[in-house]
Amino acid sequence: MSIVSIMAAFLEEELREHGIRGLTQRDRETIVISMIERTAELETDIKQRHLGARLDDQN
Repeated sequence: MSIVSIMAAFLEEELREHGIRGLTQRDRETIVISMIERTAELETDIKQRHLGARLDDQN
């Protein structure tokens, strides 16, 4: 079982607890992949800002 499948199962459980039903396994996996991609983009942005701030401090 892939990490995406495991996270999709967690997502299904969370959604069910909040009364949200009807998403397919593929829908949940797509949501998980999107969340992973967005998290990676955010991490990159934060690192770039941090590096930029350090370079500004050095000047």
